[in-house]
Amino acid sequence: MSSLRELKSQILSEGHDLHICDVDVALIREHLADGRLDSDDLLALTELRSEARSSCAAFDELFFPAFKKYLLADGTISHHEQFLLLRMLYSGGGVDDAERRFLVELRNEVPVLTPEFDDLCQLALSTG
Repeated sequence: MSSLRELKSQILSEGHDLHICDVDVALIREHLADGRLDSDDLLALTELRSEARSSCAAFDELFFPAFKKYLLADGTISHHEQFLLLRMLYSGGGVDDAERRFLVELRNEVPVLTPEFDDLCQLALSTG
């Protein structure tokens, strides 16, 4: 189990208010200090965002750029990456405003816009 996954469990544990706070973000930043974000780390962050009741602005400021860097690393958004994106968008119960802004930004920055990714964006942006 990665230390980020352990941290996720700690943040979402009983007795914690299920809110990602600035202290949690500082701990996450320590884990990501080497600048590398692998797919397990990304999945743990995505699950954390989806399973928490709320998060501070600092978490979104950490999460969305890291997620975008991961998705755009090879210039296109693969089917696997689209699945991760869908999981992030819908596992919290619906697409929130921060996710909508992220999706628009991602769509505008992706060098290769595939029809599948374009369809995903249109659907997600038209629903709430």
